[in-house]
Amino acid sequence: MRLRSLASALLLSSILFCGVSVSLAEHPTPSPEFISQIETTFNDSRFDSAFWGVKIKSLETGEVWYERNANKLFMPASNQKIPTTATALEVLGPDYKFTTTYTLAGVREGSVWKGDLVAWSNGDPTLYTRLMSSPTELFEKVAATLKEQGITVITGSVVGDDSAFSDQRLGYGWTLGGLDTWYSAEFGPLQLNENYVDLQIIPPAKEGEELLITPNIKSKYFQLRNNIKVVKEGETRVSVTREYGSTEIVLSGTAVIGSPAFERSPSVPNPTLWYATVLQETLEASGISVEGEPLDITDATPDWLQNWESAEREVILEHKSAPLSEVLAVLMKRSQNLYAETMPLVVGYEKTGKGEFSAGEKYVEETLQKFGIQPSEFVYSDASGLSRYNYISPNHLILILEGMLKSPNAEVWKNTFPIAGVDGTLRSRMKGTPAEGNARAKTGTIANTRGLSGYVTTKDGEQLVFSFLVNG
Repeated sequence: MRLRSLASALLLSSILFCGVSVSLAEHPTPSPEFISQIETTFNDSRFDSAFWGVKIKSLETGEVWYERNANKLFMPASNQKIPTTATALEVLGPDYKFTTTYTLAGVREGSVWKGDLVAWSNGDPTLYTRLMSSPTELFEKVAATLKEQGITVITGSVVGDDSAFSDQRLGYGWTLGGLDTWYSAEFGPLQLNENYVDLQIIPPAKEGEELLITPNIKSKYFQLRNNIKVVKEGETRVSVTREYGSTEIVLSGTAVIGSPAFERSPSVPNPTLWYATVLQETLEASGISVEGEPLDITDATPDWLQNWESAEREVILEHKSAPLSEVLAVLMKRSQNLYAETMPLVVGYEKTGKGEFSAGEKYVEETLQKFGIQPSEFVYSDASGLSRYNYISPNHLILILEGMLKSPNAEVWKNTFPIAGVDGTLRSRMKGTPAEGNARAKTGTIANTRGLSGYVTTKDGEQLVFSFLVNG
């Protein structure tokens, strides 16, 4: 049994317990048989090298049903998103919306804008198909607005202004291996398609036909090198790699003739330049000529910056994202690392004017202190859990999970969690069990680390809160 399945099985044990126990109390209490069953599972020889931390507690009576190393510190993997999401929700509120502006800087002469188009945002991560109709929906609105105003030529550049956040684009402690994958995409204030590209790979239907690779965003920003071998039989196994800092995406492996289409999603470097490039390409595709090259404002010359400061400006479009309640549901259910890493940065930006991890981290510490957790008791190295420098205990997670149920945002909070057998990272787990449609829990997975923490209701209607963490 895989580790994550074991966590699910233990959860199921706690659900079933109430259906078979007998107690004179209003709420049943764990029987010795229940405790023995859990202990037997944890003591299985397959887990001789594993270090478990567990806490199961009744939300109604406050009774601890079971605990094991509950105060020890563990790498939480994506259970790190629990303090991140709690902080964003408590500090910014469920109705908060990210802001993006598109500004013309320069002067107009007829249909020609003599100057630049500058895009600025404070981290809107939603330019994708989860919360918008297409990744470039907003860019198409910019093009339509320019055409409505009669502008057909921009003599300068499309510039990505990423000044809202610091230049940190990776979480502290992220490993070099894996940075070419979607879940390790660089983050920043300007974010498009979650800073990766979706490649649909269609093996040939019959011999003599070509294998097709179709990106969901066609752009000159990246280059595809196809090293996939088409074979008559065997196994379709394709890897996608990209050297750090490079825009060349290499596809390797084998694809079997007649096998189903599949998808790979490699990350792209420098989100700001990626954003500016595709914005410019969208304008050009709509018939608006841009004479300059796309520009990351970080690479702008002193002269350009001086001209930008003194130039006449006209905001042609301001966009507000979907509310934070919807953004956080994507963050938790999809376990989207980029969304998570955006949160301390936007919290820092909104509260202190500094879009820096350290600024947001202080609000994480303040939020957790409200739940009785002191800053010296945990390590918050990144916001998503991809770093192996994070440390937190099951008891800390229980305190957060309990504390958020007393918040005015409690209902929004619970709705962000994946539901067993229904959606998110739990959509295919615990199906056909009493947990299906019942348990709401955040998963966590990095190498040799698993986590599962959340809420469940027993057969007798008692609400439980639980946290399973295992390292090794």
